[in-house]
Amino acid sequence: MSDECRQLELHAAITAPGISILYLGSLLLRRRLYLPRRYAIGAVLAFFLAVSMMTQAAYAAGWNITQLMHALAQVKSGHASFVETKYIGFLDNPIQSSGNMRFVSPDMLEMHTIKPSDQVMLVQGDVLTIDKHAIQLEDHPELLAFVDSIRGVLAGNTELLERYFTLSLKGEENSWSLTLVPKQNDFAKLIKHISVGGIGKMVRSIEIVKVNHDWSLISISNSSSP
Repeated sequence: MSDECRQLELHAAITAPGISILYLGSLLLRRRLYLPRRYAIGAVLAFFLAVSMMTQAAYAAGWNITQLMHALAQVKSGHASFVETKYIGFLDNPIQSSGNMRFVSPDMLEMHTIKPSDQVMLVQGDVLTIDKHAIQLEDHPELLAFVDSIRGVLAGNTELLERYFTLSLKGEENSWSLTLVPKQNDFAKLIKHISVGGIGKMVRSIEIVKVNHDWSLISISNSSSP
């Protein structure tokens, strides 16, 4: 083999590995630059996702029974119209009544039924007056518990409600439902649960479900402060 051919082979042997090393080095350099960039983007996305989840969790945690009761307690007085529909097992059709209601915190509640007949029920303190006939609520614990369930919600009085009920809240601020399950045996023999629905600090419905499966729904509208 001539000296010229040997020089060409030597040049090829030296050059080929050099090209391969440079090529591999280029790939490694690109990979070093690419991987951190890819992971950095992933880390940023993960960070914002975590922040979003934390924000949502904080919002969800913020709207709880304490927050609801605080919002309700801001309404010191108000009046509204109501429609009450009662579903009784032995009747084919529900019984409906309507009228106006008024509340002054902490314990005054008046329901003036206009249809089907005129009747005024006034609760003030521990006295229930129905068409001028007075009843001492302390002599009727079950009736007192029922009255306090409504007054407690309207006044945002957690302590009063928890005296008689176990509370659970579902939903969020613009659409919530508070369920009251009786603790006391005598009251629990009559009432299965009471569910109160609302928007923000406004109560929109009160549903009372009895143990015998009779139930009633009070729908409240046009509520405002006097």
